[in-house]
Amino acid sequence: MIYDSRLKINAPESLILAILAKKPKLTSKEIFDFFSKKYPKRMTIQGFYKIIRRMLDDRILLKENAHISLDSFWVNEVVGFAKTIEKTYLKTDSNLTDILLDEGESKTYDFENIVAMDNVWSHGLNLVRQYYADHEHPDKNAYSRNYFSVFHIARTESENVNLQYFESSSMQWYMASGSDTFLNHLPSKLIEEENYHQCVFDFEKFKEANKDKLIEKNYWATIIGDFVFEARFPKYVFELIEKIYAETQSIAEFNADKISSLFLEPGKTYLTVSHDKKKAEMIRQEVKALYAECGK
Repeated sequence: MIYDSRLKINAPESLILAILAKKPKLTSKEIFDFFSKKYPKRMTIQGFYKIIRRMLDDRILLKENAHISLDSFWVNEVVGFAKTIEKTYLKTDSNLTDILLDEGESKTYDFENIVAMDNVWSHGLNLVRQYYADHEHPDKNAYSRNYFSVFHIARTESENVNLQYFESSSMQWYMASGSDTFLNHLPSKLIEEENYHQCVFDFEKFKEANKDKLIEKNYWATIIGDFVFEARFPKYVFELIEKIYAETQSIAEFNADKISSLFLEPGKTYLTVSHDKKKAEMIRQEVKALYAECGK
């Protein structure tokens, strides 16, 4: 029921709670006016009032004369619940061991589709971001190397949320992408956060200069500090994405849903998480060098 800006459509109750969290003591009509501007579907005022009545009956909302606010007892329950899940999921060492590995450790996960992988990827990046809030490192910024910056055009809202969290930790995100296509230049126009930076590099030149390494297109890497996240898509899904990138030449031809729907297609998707100081530094220097070549 908590509003999540990563979702295209939140439940009506979630949006009502988000409105009242910032604007207490509104009339039902005032809430509906704010609601109608943000809810992407059409809802009648009668249907809206039905939801309000249900939330009043469930003692989530409180009505004083004509004004509605969040019920203070319910707020207390939410605060207590938030503290509990923070302790369980973000501050309990046993829950973090899969991501916050010791130096030299590595773990590979496999998933049934890209969405499942991306959810764990985002969760892991957030945990590492929090880890470096309490641990020293000479460069706490995030650095990424990929061929397609596909998540930034297919799941833009989620990426904006990630960037906002990184900005709250005074962290920059540097993205180096190897495909010189219309869609690969689009993230810098879609992402509004000032801590996001993108450079499109010459992939073939980079591959030629690194003959001793396995340089492939179907590879996404992000490092923060000494932690390395590496992902690979199902081969057939990657090829379908590659076809979309090759064929899309203008914003009128761009369809984010067409790409994001591929993220739900079945196929083994892999994510490797490593705590590897040497490898992290190598990728960080690669990205910095690519930025220098881009003139940024």
